[in-house]
Amino acid sequence: MTAPGGLSDILVSGGPRVATAIGEALHGHPAYLPIRRAAGPMFGGRGETCTRLIALVLTGEPLPADDLGRFRDLGVLAARQAIPLPVLSEVWDLALAAAARTCWTIAPAGHFAEMAELTAHAARLAIGAREACIQGYAEAPREGGRSRPLRRLLAETLIDGAPAGVIAEAAGVRLAPAYLVLLCEAPAAASCWERASERLDGWDGVLYSGDLSGLIALFPAADPLRAESRAAEFTASLAARARGPVHAAEAFRRGLADIPDALEEASRVLTVAKAIPDAEDRPYRADELLVELAILDQPAIRGRLAAVLKPLDAGTDLRRTLEVLLACNLDRERAARELWIHRRTLHYRLDRIRDLSGVDPSSARGIQLFRAALTSARLANDRAPCGERDGHRAEETSLPPPLSA
Repeated sequence: MTAPGGLSDILVSGGPRVATAIGEALHGHPAYLPIRRAAGPMFGGRGETCTRLIALVLTGEPLPADDLGRFRDLGVLAARQAIPLPVLSEVWDLALAAAARTCWTIAPAGHFAEMAELTAHAARLAIGAREACIQGYAEAPREGGRSRPLRRLLAETLIDGAPAGVIAEAAGVRLAPAYLVLLCEAPAAASCWERASERLDGWDGVLYSGDLSGLIALFPAADPLRAESRAAEFTASLAARARGPVHAAEAFRRGLADIPDALEEASRVLTVAKAIPDAEDRPYRADELLVELAILDQPAIRGRLAAVLKPLDAGTDLRRTLEVLLACNLDRERAARELWIHRRTLHYRLDRIRDLSGVDPSSARGIQLFRAALTSARLANDRAPCGERDGHRAEETSLPPPLSA
């Protein structure tokens, strides 16, 4: 394919301009300098590289083996410079977008059909080049068929939604048709993490990235129920050793391409699970927290729930009393022990809560409303600026009327 009417010469001569546009698009990006060092000498200088790539698009032919080799080398260099694969993928997309915009700007009017055809061919070449780059990236840190670095790289590739076949082959992992995504946070301890990672490594096909401060684990889910069982087993074993609460959320989608969506859902669920006062040390699913997730997206409802708790500030430790009661699964004797108060004092506080708020915490609807209000307050506290946390905003003067129970 050769663009008619001088379009080919115009685009080739614009190589340096394309290189400048890519540099401007990437300038300021954290990976700009290492990427520049890796990609600059592919075909000479940056301008020569862009000119060569434009010429390859204009031929209408597949990328030659030598040029694919250059992209593999680019992946090797990126891996050696410890550029994370998601960052490399992001930079790749930014560079392609900048190059395409500039070429369309350079092209004279009247060549729309030719430019559309060239753009489509460039996209096809980009797919092959990206695969070659990922192959080089996967092979660079190879330390044996089942090395931890490659398995972690494979997990990060799937989480990013990028093609993972080459890395899976290099890591000696057979990709499952789908994965359950487990997102987990626990108090960090070196010995605890060592045992947790050993457990994950011991399960065939399980992939993970991160550590106890933010762990993402992918459980093969050809059998979703088995994957859920393993995720629950892992979380329970972690809770048994951790010195503090373990928060976890899980989500499942059918297909590898939907793993990023599953991770996004699990992240939202984890945000809520960390806020509910009676959270258990187990993975939560979205369908268990539908009310709480709805609250998360409704500022007006959060405002009305805040009004439910506002009157309790007139008493001592009334919010804390509700939180402990919920955490104790409404067991009043246990709650009194946790609060270091007599049971009669607990009854008095609950009566005081009813009198101040107009909501009876002894009723099913009342305790559900307080649970939602406390969850909403924790969510708001987590999202508020540091100066506004653990207190009240200075200008919180006109709250809407409370919801009745």
